[in-house]
Amino acid sequence: MTTGFESGTDQIFGERYREILAREKIHLELLPSSGSVENLKRLNDKSYRVDAGFVQDGMSSPAEAKNLVSLGAIGYSPLWVFYRSEETFHYLSELKGKKIAIGPEGSGARKFAIDLLKLNNSAAPPTVLLDLSGAAANKALLAGTVDAVMMIGTEDNALVKELLYNPKVKLLSFRQAEAYTRLIPTLSHVVLPQGILDVSKKVPLEDVHLLAVTTSLIVRKDLHPALIYLLLDAAVEIHSNAGWVNKKGEFPSPRELSFPSSNYADRFYKSGRPFLLDYLPFGIAAFIDRTILIMIPVAIILIPLIRSIPWLYSWRHRRKFYHWYRELKNLELEMMESPKPEDISGYHERIDRIEASINRITVPLAFFDEVYSLREHVDLVRGKLIRLSKQSKEGNP
Repeated sequence: MTTGFESGTDQIFGERYREILAREKIHLELLPSSGSVENLKRLNDKSYRVDAGFVQDGMSSPAEAKNLVSLGAIGYSPLWVFYRSEETFHYLSELKGKKIAIGPEGSGARKFAIDLLKLNNSAAPPTVLLDLSGAAANKALLAGTVDAVMMIGTEDNALVKELLYNPKVKLLSFRQAEAYTRLIPTLSHVVLPQGILDVSKKVPLEDVHLLAVTTSLIVRKDLHPALIYLLLDAAVEIHSNAGWVNKKGEFPSPRELSFPSSNYADRFYKSGRPFLLDYLPFGIAAFIDRTILIMIPVAIILIPLIRSIPWLYSWRHRRKFYHWYRELKNLELEMMESPKPEDISGYHERIDRIEASINRITVPLAFFDEVYSLREHVDLVRGKLIRLSKQSKEGNP
């Protein structure tokens, strides 16, 4: 699993996934990275040995998501803007001309920081953008060598907590948060509620409006279904609790963002994991579950076919009689329409031929009633022919 930088939110999440999978005797190797951009490159690189990773919404194009699927959104990762100033800022434009640490190349924080600063005409000089990340950025802010730090992380992030509880540092509340979500749809407007850090001391003193990116758990399409269900189980255990900016049960969720949703994830969110996983080894249970998935559409096709088998069986044998019924009917009509003496001998030959052919028909015992019925009809027509012959001989056609 490709995660994020050391001590970052995604690295913390990766550790928890590793602990949970270890309970099922699955070893999860964690690969630190600079962030979502690098994670996406690794997932798309087939030569790179990585199966899963954390990617923030807005990092990919449809072409880049071709061989990847999402196991669901796992949470909001707020964009924190910490700064040092005697003044209180509410707009990014107020950071123009400042020294701002925005994270290293390959990090999601850097991408969104640049996009937002450009919207405020604050990305170009005299503003100085620095590639500092993590502990180095915090250290520089506390030392006063930079004026602001922009980072992405959850409440589990030790680097966020370090600045959030430091009295020397202020947190920017975006008064234009809703406007930014219209201009950059991959961002969400979230609120850090008053008192969430310390209810008794009312910290923060008022609601803080933040922008957040949605992080998803992304895997390669060819990942084994058993591992997918394990990761989904772990995601529920890790991300379903209430957080500072989300309610209990809000995550993980099957919302489709930049990546198509995995079919297995869709089933998991609708009906839970396959019950067989509770009783059988994961590989066997997943195989049976996939087989059932394949068999359902097959059964939909086969059931009507199976129901039609008795009819087909019956039709196959009955059709042997239909031809001779038609011949018998044609003979009877000709006898009625043309009872000439010169034709009668031909009629006798035809009915004898029909009877001989009927006697050669081979059918199962269940269809012998059809044979006898056809013979009775032959006798009926023969009776008419005999009467016709007598009338012809007596000179009464």
